[in-house]
Amino acid sequence: MKKILVLLFCIQFLSACSSDSDMENTSFELLTIQDVRLPDTFKAGQQTVIYLKYKRPTNCYSFNGIYYEKNGNTITMAIDALRQHLSNCEAVNENLFEVSYPLFLQTSGIHVLRFWQGKNAQGEDQFLIREIDVQE
Repeated sequence: MKKILVLLFCIQFLSACSSDSDMENTSFELLTIQDVRLPDTFKAGQQTVIYLKYKRPTNCYSFNGIYYEKNGNTITMAIDALRQHLSNCEAVNENLFEVSYPLFLQTSGIHVLRFWQGKNAQGEDQFLIREIDVQE
C-alpha cells in the first residue's frame, strides 16, 4: 500500500512540475487552401486521394492536419496548422505546399466540396467550391 501511495505521489509531483510554456506559446489556426487537385472520377465506397495546396504566412506555422466537416453531401475542408508565437517569426516567400487527403465517400450522387479560402472584407467565409458526381 505504501508503494502505491509513493508511486501516486511521485506521479502527481512530476506532473505538477511539468512546464506548459510550450503550449502557452502555440495555438491552432486554419490556413487557406489556395488550390486543389481532384481526380476525374469518384466511386462510392472507394477511397479517392485529393491534393490540397496551401501557403504558410510565416516560418512559425507548421502543418498539423486537415480540418474536415461533413454535413450531408457537403464537405468543408481547411488546413489545420500549429502556430508558434515567437518574436523571430519571418514571412516566407515559398512555393505552395501540397498535401494529400484520402477522401472516402460512401454514397453516390452529387457532393459539394468546399475548400476554405479565408474571409472577405465583411468577415464572411469564402470557399473554393467543387461539385463532384460520385458514381455507384
